[in-house]
Amino acid sequence: MGMYSMIIDAHLHVWRAVRNHPSPAITVVSPCSDVPTELLKQYMGEHGVDKAVLVQPLYPGEDNSYVVDSAAADPEHLAAVCYVDPRKVDAAERLKYWVTDRGCKGLRMRPLVEGEDKIFGKPESYIVWEVAQNLGIAVNLLMDCEHIPALSEIAERFPKVPLLIDHMAHPDVRAGRNSPAFSSLLSISKFPQISIKVTGYYYHSNESWPYTDCHDIFKALYETFGPKRLIWGSDFPHVILNSSYASVLALQERYYTFLTDVDLAFIMGGNANALYWGT
Repeated sequence: MGMYSMIIDAHLHVWRAVRNHPSPAITVVSPCSDVPTELLKQYMGEHGVDKAVLVQPLYPGEDNSYVVDSAAADPEHLAAVCYVDPRKVDAAERLKYWVTDRGCKGLRMRPLVEGEDKIFGKPESYIVWEVAQNLGIAVNLLMDCEHIPALSEIAERFPKVPLLIDHMAHPDVRAGRNSPAFSSLLSISKFPQISIKVTGYYYHSNESWPYTDCHDIFKALYETFGPKRLIWGSDFPHVILNSSYASVLALQERYYTFLTDVDLAFIMGGNANALYWGT
């Protein structure tokens, strides 16, 4: 790897197997499979990854215990991002519990999940955003470009909340960097608290690694948001079945030759370190 001093995997998942999950094919790696923190640590050790952000997966709902306990056992190297259902009346209290009592460093909002899109950006969810702002946590967003108008309102109303958009907002790669949807994503760079996770290429690309059809998309994000607002993550464990951990780790350095060592230091670790570890 390059000259940067720290690598942080800012988007990945670990979980305990959900044996009787009603949708065993809901994600690339099935919830019926066990993906323990110990396995992640093996990958981190093998690939020289210093820290990791455990993002609560789509299951098991609001029971964030596993990611939270994993992070609490090794807070120097692991941080947890919890999920609470914003549609529930006690969502704000639940968020306070997971952050103040259990040590969570972030919240995940999921407007891409059916039902959760209805409340995203609506006044009845503001109390959750207020708590996030008061607690000083980052909010991770599983969304696509159609949610950008709602996100713009949130960004204006809660300017102190760091907002991290998962998987580049799932761009339509065939439509390209000049499409109206992708242009709307670039337009919200005017909000300084919004960062983009350059993750999950295989969800958008029509090619295998190195996802050449996505390189223009990355370059547009880099030129618009700048290196201090792009954040790398592996999407472990799903990445293992799509390409490999090593390939997504090497992608930025090997194929985005316009990135300087300073750029890489921010994207591959520095930005996530500032957000989740405050250093």
